[in-house]
Amino acid sequence: MVEIGKGFGPVVQVAYLVPDIDAAMEHWLCHAGIGPWTNFRNIELATNFDGRDFTLRIHEALAYQGDLQIQLVQSLNTLDVSTPYQSWIQAGRYGVHHVAYFSENVDADIVRARKQGLDRICSMKDKGGFRYYYCQSSAMPEVWIEFLESYPMLREIFAKGIAEAKTWDGSDPIRRIEYEDL
Repeated sequence: MVEIGKGFGPVVQVAYLVPDIDAAMEHWLCHAGIGPWTNFRNIELATNFDGRDFTLRIHEALAYQGDLQIQLVQSLNTLDVSTPYQSWIQAGRYGVHHVAYFSENVDADIVRARKQGLDRICSMKDKGGFRYYYCQSSAMPEVWIEFLESYPMLREIFAKGIAEAKTWDGSDPIRRIEYEDL
């Protein structure tokens, strides 16, 4: 039996699909005390999924608990576009969507993931050219993992967020950033 997700290192992120990013951040702040949140608005990722190229549009919010990044994702694509979120949204299903790992060699990790049965791949690239991959098992469609192509700035973002969360005093709980301004 092949274990899905085995051998990729520690999980560095747990991601939640949410219908409303603002309401979700407020919920996490009020009910879990987790923050501060960095909220990136109107992200556009060059994406290939199910053999189609398109622009994936999302809002995302990031916060940290210990060394773990909590990511909230709100899809902005219409439901007639096949995205990794489409079937969940159509079913009214929100919550944990995937876990993520840093990847020093994304291409090799994709090969290993395929050998583990993660045969449905969604590749995404940000405007800086950095790559992210969702991988799903067609045999177990509830299982999604993500590879975050490791690069120095990404590791710095994590380190800064972890440090801020440790000393956060509750002030300035939500920081909004337009993706186009990055």
